[in-house]
This record gives sequence, structure tokens and C-alpha cells, in this order.
Amino acid sequence: MELIQIDDKYVAALKTFNLNVEHALSEFIILNLSKKISEFRNECEMFEKKYEIDFKEFENRIKEKINDEDFEEDDDYLAWKFADESRSLLKKRLEEIL
Repeated sequence: MELIQIDDKYVAALKTFNLNVEHALSEFIILNLSKKISEFRNECEMFEKKYEIDFKEFENRIKEKINDEDFEEDDDYLAWKFADESRSLLKKRLEEIL
């Protein structure tokens, strides 16, 4: 465990809401993880609507292409892969906290 110093003004503000630092930090992390998960989920859903398939099917389609480059699809694949992997990673982090 790492020790950190919290300015007294923040501790006093938390007391206004009957919160301690650990609880406030936990709430902050849960809120921000949930927000980022939602953003990545929305991005994945946008690609699912655009291509009318899920990520795994799209990934297979991209991998099956030989000598047939489509720069838009390649860019979408990279963005979709990042969003999908980031969403999964953040969901695991959130589950560890909850």
C-alpha cells in the first residue's frame, strides 16, 4: 500500500459529504472507469452498426483479405480493436474494485 498526503482542505470538503478519502477515491475511480467503458462500448456499437457484424466477425473478414487493401476498413479495424480491448481491460479493472 502506498501512503499519500491529502491537503486538509480536501479532507474538510469530504467531511461535508460525510465521506472519507478512501471512499471518495473509490467512487471517483468507479465513476471514471464506468464513463470510459461506456465511451468504448459506444464506439464499438458504432462500428457494429456501420458494418452490421460484431468485432470478431470483422476481424476474421480483415484477416481473410489477401492483396485487397481497404484503408478505411483497416483504420476502422485498428480503432475498433483498440476500443474493444480497452473496454475489456477497464471492465476487468472495475470488477476488481467492486
